[in-house]
Amino acid sequence: MTANSGKPVDLDALETKFRQWRAQHKTPDTVIAAHREVIFERVVQSMKFEGEPITVARLKILLDQIDQ
Repeated sequence: MTANSGKPVDLDALETKFRQWRAQHKTPDTVIAAHREVIFERVVQSMKFEGEPITVARLKILLDQIDQ
């Protein structure tokens, strides 16, 4: 198994990172909270990739307008 860079993946390091993540996210609520922290940034990254420049602040404003 290799990463995108073509270098072999260090499975021990990956396992350690995964165990640390699981220790922090023991319940569905903690997983949901972690996703909520980064969702706006992920949407902005995706929109920039598609050629639609937008900021997190602007995205929040637009979403608030839709909710009203």
